[in-house]
Amino acid sequence: MDMGLREMCVGEKRTVIIPPHLGYGEAGVDGEVPGSAVLVFDIELLELVAGLPEGYMFIWNGEVSPNLFEEIDKDGNGEVLLEEFSEYIHAQVASGKGKLAPGFDAELIVKNMFTNQDRNGDGKVTAEEFKLKDQEAKHDEL
Repeated sequence: MDMGLREMCVGEKRTVIIPPHLGYGEAGVDGEVPGSAVLVFDIELLELVAGLPEGYMFIWNGEVSPNLFEEIDKDGNGEVLLEEFSEYIHAQVASGKGKLAPGFDAELIVKNMFTNQDRNGDGKVTAEEFKLKDQEAKHDEL
């Protein structure tokens, strides 16, 4: 498919034909695509959305608040649950302050972000867990 979309412009329409050896092969997909099927797609490129840098699933568009944890922790109890985290991230994306990777399940991205911050796996993120790796307390070893 990616070969058929190369150099496509916004507003352009194309018919992309994918032969069996580049599609589902002789086996097909049981109950959905017969074996040796030639796939035909009529495509119109409506919008081109820039992706994120390699390896990123979320980026901030601008400066990150120094009080980020407090902003996410709406009820002020010192712990952020997945629901609070998800609501905050989606609000940032909706307002244009943040961007999730296009073409991926947004809820899965947010859940993975939360799980990454929940370092002890207890289902909530504390201020200490939330610190970025470069902000973590460092100690000298002898």
